[in-house]
Formats: sequence, structure tokens, C-alpha cells
Amino acid sequence: MNRRIHPDDFDTSPYKELIQMLVLHWVHAELPAERMSYVDYTMAINTLLLTTQSSDRTTVIVRAVLTQAIALHKTSFWVEQELKFEGMIDGADRNDFLLLELSQATAVDDTLLDTYNERINRFTANSE
Repeated sequence: MNRRIHPDDFDTSPYKELIQMLVLHWVHAELPAERMSYVDYTMAINTLLLTTQSSDRTTVIVRAVLTQAIALHKTSFWVEQELKFEGMIDGADRNDFLLLELSQATAVDDTLLDTYNERINRFTANSE
């Protein structure tokens, strides 16, 4: 069984380098205004890594969310929110969770449906 990742691990290899690489990827992404601080980016990545407990899964999620954010012209605040969402449902069945979220909404509007479509298509090859 693999040892769990703890916050103390963020300052040691290989996690330190992974976090730095993902943060720089995010910083250099061409997103609309409303940039966050480097500390904010780092905290979001750290939280996702703690949640997924996997360097590979964290990397896949961050890259998918950033790719989608660039394609949809979303801000870094949107990226941060979506990283939290992805961390929250990691290990759950995505489709079931998203359908549950949709079914529990008091009113289904275009914004909710747009969010559903963004999230359901995030990991597809041609999600644009």
C-alpha cells in the first residue's frame, strides 16, 4: 500500500517539482483577467493533490481544466472552482454525480446546463 501524501510532502521531491510545474502551467495559461496570486494557485494545486492522493491524477485534472478554461475563455477563479469540484468528486462516478446535481436543482436554467455540459465533456478528446 502506498503512503498517503501529507502537507509536509509539498516541500520535498517529487511533489515540490510537480506542484511548481502545474502552477507555472496555470500561470502561463492565457486566461482572461482576474488573475490570482501565486500562493492562490499553489493552494489550489496542493488541495487537489491532497484530495486525489495521486500525482498522475492531479496532473490530468489540472491539464484538462486549464485546456477547457482556455477554450471557453474562463478565468482563473473558474479554474480554482473547477479544481475544487474535480477533487470533490474524485473517486465518485462523474455521470451519476452530475445527474444527481442536475436533478436536485430547484430550477434548471441555461447556466446550470452549460456548467453540466462543461463538466461532462471535460475529459473527452474534442470537448470544444
